[in-house]
Amino acid sequence: MRFLGLACADIATTAAQLSVGQLCVALWSLQLFFGEALAQPAFGQPVTYDYVVIGGGTAGLAIASRLAQVASVAVIEAGGFYEQDNGNLSTIPGYATAIPFLDTTPSYPRNSLMDWDYVSVPQTEAGGRQIHYAQGKTLGGSSAINTLAFHRATYGAYQKWADLVGDQSYTFWNILPFFKKSAFSYPPNFPKRNTPNATFTYDLTAFNDFLRGPVQVSWAQWVDPTITWLAKGIRSLGLPQSVLGLNSGFLTGTGAYVTTSVDPCDATRSSSRTSYMEKIGVPAGLQVYHHTRATKILFSSKRAKGVQVTTNDKSYTLTAKREVILSAGVFGSPHLLLVSGIGPAATLNKYNIPVISNLAGVGQNLWDQLYFQIINVVSTPSGGQEIALDPAKANKQYYKQQWGPLSSVSAYISFEKIPSTLRSTFSRATKVALEWFPADWPEVEYVAGAAAGPNGSTLGVLSASLTAPLSRGSVTIKSADPATPPVIDLGWFTNPADGEVAVAGLKRARQAFNSISSIKVGPEVAPGDAVKTDAQILAFVKNAATQIWHAGATCSMGKNGDKRAVVDSRAKVFGVEGLRVVDASAFPFMVPGHPQSTVYMLAEKIADAIIKRR
Repeated sequence: MRFLGLACADIATTAAQLSVGQLCVALWSLQLFFGEALAQPAFGQPVTYDYVVIGGGTAGLAIASRLAQVASVAVIEAGGFYEQDNGNLSTIPGYATAIPFLDTTPSYPRNSLMDWDYVSVPQTEAGGRQIHYAQGKTLGGSSAINTLAFHRATYGAYQKWADLVGDQSYTFWNILPFFKKSAFSYPPNFPKRNTPNATFTYDLTAFNDFLRGPVQVSWAQWVDPTITWLAKGIRSLGLPQSVLGLNSGFLTGTGAYVTTSVDPCDATRSSSRTSYMEKIGVPAGLQVYHHTRATKILFSSKRAKGVQVTTNDKSYTLTAKREVILSAGVFGSPHLLLVSGIGPAATLNKYNIPVISNLAGVGQNLWDQLYFQIINVVSTPSGGQEIALDPAKANKQYYKQQWGPLSSVSAYISFEKIPSTLRSTFSRATKVALEWFPADWPEVEYVAGAAAGPNGSTLGVLSASLTAPLSRGSVTIKSADPATPPVIDLGWFTNPADGEVAVAGLKRARQAFNSISSIKVGPEVAPGDAVKTDAQILAFVKNAATQIWHAGATCSMGKNGDKRAVVDSRAKVFGVEGLRVVDASAFPFMVPGHPQSTVYMLAEKIADAIIKRR
């Protein structure tokens, strides 16, 4: 990051004992960037704003920043500053996959300053496992803990969105201005990349034009050598490298180095906080209530009038003259709706919660993409290996040159629909179910990665993800107390079709890895050479698959009268006034691939509609 004209490297030279995050917080304490906007408000005092935004995450800070340019806005955020609470793990890209609490097991190492500590019920079709599902509790939300992939979905996916919600303003060309408004992309720095087989063509017109969005998007300036080999393996499947990249509405049948939300000028994470509250600058109309939890949305008759909050165990009310905007995430948004009286009447009555709006879809229709891996020890070097063997060198490269393995999460990804050779084994039910998806909507995503292995070795990792999942989960409550965590059932593999596609996807990933057998060392680590038959592969996948943190659609957008719909195409909650849901929970479905850019798009689109009173 730059501070008053200084680069990170310059600061690090004079304050070597401080992390990048600690330096940020030290400067914030002097209010050099945020002025009074993040000065501690008068916690505990009732205040009135034009808009109250619940959640200072990916969508929440984006929409709040835009609205605060024309109105007074309060943001309620339960967490604090990730630069302080998670340090360089959330600031330096190379550490993005090393954040300890991203562990998916119930015994994960807790960091309750950063994570909501959600744990699912046992997944009956996935080995009976309970899954810890990390969600960012910090200014920046999950944009502060994700693995930075940034790309768009397909023309067909957004057309499906438009058709389902009855609003053609959601087609790709109509939402492209909002994609562009949210992010700015830099061309790849090929001299810095300087790695064989890592050059490519791209379409920079998918970004920018006359706009310079706040989220900084770039291609990695350092490329892991192992990933270049795995990319070669993926291309052996017959999936050509894209000539446009992954931001122009095309995914299926292409392979590309993915753009990431990293500022290439200083090689730091570009989150919703650093982008919408630093690159833009905090508008005078914005007030952030950090370390403050929203406990209930308050109504006067059928109109949302404010939010009950707690800070340091003191409860008070923030009143909204115009609207309350809920951006608490895929689990938090339906949870808060339910305890506030919006959801299935039977559930609300069970816990003696007065029914404000009987909406059966609240907490339903949970989509979640899963991934599973082929792992081999390989003879090629990797960034993880370099960091482990010579951390001083890696630090010097990063701080002096904004380069090296710490500067990037360099990934090569590719998408496809399962080819006919494997598709022919699918049941008729699976084939029919998959017909719901548009022709350009991929069923599987392949991601090439690398990690440090034992004794200084390198692990090559090739994962396959289900991007067209057919299983559905749910979020509900077990108490009227907002402090009681929601009940989360991810629904993994409850639709047998997902198992059939997963088996085919793992076979394709293994085929890709075997095509570069010259770099393999020893037997396959996972799932292992003994796992051969479809039944064995399915058993492995069900017991090993995990989330890629792309859950969504639990407050689904749709047409009035659709039993699953919670909000309309302007994100307004059905049955009440003055309340919207703006985050991934409001998607009608989870878009294929990585949803970060679509979350920003939605926030920009709804902010524009509010400001223009459309």
